Amino acid sequence: MDQLISQLNFKSHNSIIHSVDSIGDDTCYVLDLSVTPSLLAAAGSNYLIKIYDRSNNTILNVLSGHKDAINETKFIENTNTLLSCSSDKTVKIWDAKTGQCSLTINQQGEIFSIDLNGDILAMGVGSMVVLYNLSTKKMIRKFDCSHTEDVTRVRFHPIDKNKLVSCSVDGLICMYDLEQADDDDAIIHVINAEDSIGNIGFFGSSYQYLYSLSHTERLATWDLTNGSKLKHYGTDLRSTLSDRYKFEINYFISCIYDNPSNQLILFGGDFNGTGHVFLVTPDDIIQVSKLENVHTDVIRNVFWDKFKSELITSSEDSKIGFWTNNPSITNILKINNDTSSNKMVNTNNNNNNNNNNNNNNNNNNNNNNNNNNNNNNNNNNNNNNNNNNNNNNNNNKNNKNKK
Repeated sequence: MDQLISQLNFKSHNSIIHSVDSIGDDTCYVLDLSVTPSLLAAAGSNYLIKIYDRSNNTILNVLSGHKDAINETKFIENTNTLLSCSSDKTVKIWDAKTGQCSLTINQQGEIFSIDLNGDILAMGVGSMVVLYNLSTKKMIRKFDCSHTEDVTRVRFHPIDKNKLVSCSVDGLICMYDLEQADDDDAIIHVINAEDSIGNIGFFGSSYQYLYSLSHTERLATWDLTNGSKLKHYGTDLRSTLSDRYKFEINYFISCIYDNPSNQLILFGGDFNGTGHVFLVTPDDIIQVSKLENVHTDVIRNVFWDKFKSELITSSEDSKIGFWTNNPSITNILKINNDTSSNKMVNTNNNNNNNNNNNNNNNNNNNNNNNNNNNNNNNNNNNNNNNNNNNNNNNNNKNNKNKK
């Protein structure tokens, strides 16, 4: 547990401004993020997807084709192939490196969520769950009676790929056994969460549990072996945590499961852009760390790349933020002002910043050339070089309006 807590103490080391175009200062929200070891796909509120090279955060491609809000994106594992779904009633399949769209799948309603199991694509289309075979380019199945309102998430089980879970604005969480030919027999659990559900995810040593986050910021956990409730963490969890820890909690973003520690991690934030990291125990929520001095508005997305020791966030302030828990990563980065879409900013901030501003500013000119080599020995000088930076964006049409 102590090792995990130390891993969750992130410090910002970089950010980029996600702009509408490469000229001028127009910016847009990032509605969704998808990440591979080398690429980052950011779906903007301008219906474009920008592909960034993670080695230097420069733009490789801009994917254009959607005509309405992009609700979710997903890379096919170990490839450069990206899937995107939209309220324009399409799913598009892209080569992120070339920018070419290889397939457009048309549906009858807005598509709010997608997930993939081999060649089988699951889609949340309006109030339906639709299965589509990418090889044959044909629909193979749909569940049109399990939900009565918009399906907000569809997720294949991480281990048992014949199991699928969906959630909806109607408050229901449904689990399907896709090996069952009859639709009624295929629905093995219907869980009434009694609240509009915006997000779900698996956790547990065998991914036998599910968490749900509602549009009213309520967290609950469920046992998928029998469909029973494990824990509801209160109807006003934000106020409970705000009162306990003496800082404002206005919304929750999502949960991430850490398999090595068998620990569920909850991310939340306030309207001023501060993020909060919590551990979810069977009985309580425990605050671990903060994501500070980067964003200035609501944080919409969180992605944890454990292999690179990097956390990626996006916010309504139109910034994508990069955080690290690896102290060996250099904190001094070159500012690139060539285009407003790729403004590189240094965002490493420490507690001694304010106390050492005057001293550091007087020494910056003499030490500029030596900062990178002496980073670890000159924290006081380093910290103030990184104090003036802001970070990024996001919004999801289907997620709740935090304000």
